Amino acid sequence: MHHVSPFIRRVAQLLPSSGRVSPVLNSIHFRSTCLDKGDEILGAGASVRQVITIGHGLAMRYRLLPDGSRQVIMFLTAGDICNPHIYPTVMDHGIAAVTPVRIDRFDCESLIGLTNTVVGLNQALWTLAEEQNAIMRDHITSLGRGDARARVLMLLKELAMRLSIQGTGPSPVFIPITQTLLADAIGVTHIHFNRIIGDMVKRGVIATSRGGILVNSLSTLEKLGDDLIVAA
Repeated sequence: MHHVSPFIRRVAQLLPSSGRVSPVLNSIHFRSTCLDKGDEILGAGASVRQVITIGHGLAMRYRLLPDGSRQVIMFLTAGDICNPHIYPTVMDHGIAAVTPVRIDRFDCESLIGLTNTVVGLNQALWTLAEEQNAIMRDHITSLGRGDARARVLMLLKELAMRLSIQGTGPSPVFIPITQTLLADAIGVTHIHFNRIIGDMVKRGVIATSRGGILVNSLSTLEKLGDDLIVAA
């Protein structure tokens, strides 16, 4: 069954004349593969000659540290590119499925060729890459300057905002990531993370469930973060 890749949909939205050129973009051939939760999408050191994007589900960029622990660099949602850009490259980190995912594989040469004919395509691709860079800069700032509570709030806010854009509205947003994995992303123990989450549950900002966290109100989560900044 034919489906439109979220990656192509996001690119089309960034083009100056998306309505006119979307048929061209939609005609780009790609191959989809479904993977289970925990499966490796790309390993560190892998040579990548395709543009691999998230078609459905959640994935993560990560690095394994010398002591065997894992540092999550960022989470990837539908439409995100797994490799750093559309050109052939060698990965210096790994990418794995956080939930069951569908990945969409595009031919590098096909996309590169279209940048010469589709007005604004090259800029749109760079914009998508820069969006990921901005998220990682925020993450680095959080790790370097924020206390554990601030880091939790920033991560939940980022994920809730990104997932709400893909949903039907800003109402309750489910983040299908375990607390253990979220703790890995901000560099705290699961026990410490659980204490912070427990306080937020008492405030009614979030609710916990098996396999994830439900953000009841994004606006309340944002206000809690703003209050924390003012208090600091």
